[in-house]
Amino acid sequence: MQTPVRKLLAVAVLAGMASTAQAFEDGKLVIWGERGADAWAEIGAAFEADTGVAVVIENPDPITEKFQQAASTGDGPDLIFFAHDRFGDWANSGLISAVDVPAELKKESADFAWSAVTIGDKVYGYPIFAEAVSLIYNKNLIPNPPSSFEEILAGDVKVPAGVQPILWDYNNTYFSMPLLHANGGYAFAKKDGVYDGKDTGVNNAGAKQGAAVIKQLIDNGMPAGADYGIMDSEFAAGKVGMIINGPWSWGGYEQAGIDIGLAQIPSINGNASKPFVGVFSVATNAASPNKDLAKLFMEEYVMTNDGLGKLATSLNGAMVNSAVAATQDDPRLAITLENAANGIAMPNNPEMGAFWGAMGPALANISGGQQSADAALDDAAKRILSGE
Repeated sequence: MQTPVRKLLAVAVLAGMASTAQAFEDGKLVIWGERGADAWAEIGAAFEADTGVAVVIENPDPITEKFQQAASTGDGPDLIFFAHDRFGDWANSGLISAVDVPAELKKESADFAWSAVTIGDKVYGYPIFAEAVSLIYNKNLIPNPPSSFEEILAGDVKVPAGVQPILWDYNNTYFSMPLLHANGGYAFAKKDGVYDGKDTGVNNAGAKQGAAVIKQLIDNGMPAGADYGIMDSEFAAGKVGMIINGPWSWGGYEQAGIDIGLAQIPSINGNASKPFVGVFSVATNAASPNKDLAKLFMEEYVMTNDGLGKLATSLNGAMVNSAVAATQDDPRLAITLENAANGIAMPNNPEMGAFWGAMGPALANISGGQQSADAALDDAAKRILSGE
């Protein structure tokens, strides 16, 4: 939308607010966020030029705890930029407000991203970029990564002596859940836009099949007892050909001199592994007296090709707006977006605490041989459903 039109909208919004609202900070729209401060400031400068309202970017630490404390007492920022999986708790607690997003605006970004910020039939945020793990491989060791775990188990991936074909932090549920998702496992069922905390699929046949693959890989020589640090250092040293990791790790491997490539996580039984997906989005504080201004800022200044383009440069994330994503020339971001589109949005229900608490020990017991995949996941399901 052109600036003159935006100015007219801004005047209308400000006139409507003049007699009814006091800002949290007089004459300011406050955003809390951990990433993209320079881009938010640049977008905010355009907003201030049109409205006279300054946009202030803050990053209190720890941001989620500070937001919950402040918002619960009617204070805090007008907007918060964070991963969508916290939005469920915040919406249920009345800390963030639903937003009425124009249909035309929704068409500009990926459906999976809007789904991630939708609870029931209400939208609670504006999605900006997606994050998901991928298969990261050393191009000098594995020029053509395998498409299936069956290929790895069959020994079809050839690497030099002393190099492990694949390794990841397999006792960490976040990194191993793609395998459990592949054939129908799930953390919680989503029904009519709401997660059912009493319906978990961590011990269905598909989940058990995925977990069994982890044990098979260890039995075939993947190092036992590995964790993130071991995976990270071994890959950076050129001693591992492939890992499962996220965008935050790319820079470190490049600095270590590793020529990395990205691909989809290998399939199991012909079905794609599906990573958990985080959609970094902007939510509105329910206590904010500036909701109309916040909506104007988000829809006319941020959720535009220009605004999102600035954020894309600053965040270096896989943008969910289709037009902006097409301008990102890093193929790794394109693969990340593809993996996210094919993945599973991180559930945002309170029962996820029990899920994480149960699944870590279950995976450790499976990988360590203390329990079979069937027994460990059955126990995990019981713990999840009992809320332990």
